[in-house]
Amino acid sequence: MDDDYRNTKYCPKLSDLKEKKEKVKEAVLQEHPRAKDMHTYISDNRLCYKQQFIEVYNGKCPYCGVTLAIIGWKQFEIDHFIPKDSSRFSSKAQAGSIENLVLACYDCNRSKSSLELSEEDLYKVDPDGSDICRSFFRDEDYYIRISEDFSTDDAVNQFYKQLGLDRQIHRLDYLLMNMRGLREKLKDKPLAYTHLTEAIEMLQQKRR
Repeated sequence: MDDDYRNTKYCPKLSDLKEKKEKVKEAVLQEHPRAKDMHTYISDNRLCYKQQFIEVYNGKCPYCGVTLAIIGWKQFEIDHFIPKDSSRFSSKAQAGSIENLVLACYDCNRSKSSLELSEEDLYKVDPDGSDICRSFFRDEDYYIRISEDFSTDDAVNQFYKQLGLDRQIHRLDYLLMNMRGLREKLKDKPLAYTHLTEAIEMLQQKRR
């Protein structure tokens, strides 16, 4: 995805999400052939499937962009993109289908809660699609903003406000992601590497 507000220039792009999620489903079914509700297995911290699912998303929350390097894997959860209690589903297993599951950081998942958008609005904020990067962008001060094309769109504004995508924490996370990426480029410059590491640790403490 081009101009992905969730990524810094150092972040790998999200790609082939549908295919990668299907492979996680296949891994579950290989060990549990009768499994129907994928959420039950993938959300279990004791099993390996959650880590596999995190890898599908490059260790990144596809709503706000925070990475595994900043918040530890236990602070990632498996979100029902369409809420599990939606009338669109006839069963828990249907709600827990792999197509409806999305990685989310704790903050985004709990803030999103049972928010449900209309069928015609879902694509605008679907983190597995490209249109979410048309709905939101990252400004020069690292804030997540609503794009001009969707500035008056009720659904996009509701989603933005409920998840708190305008919060300072997302700005700090993006700064940390940039700093971590730059640090990897400075491994052959010990002094700069050390100073940057100290700054990262200081900001990480501030985040906590």
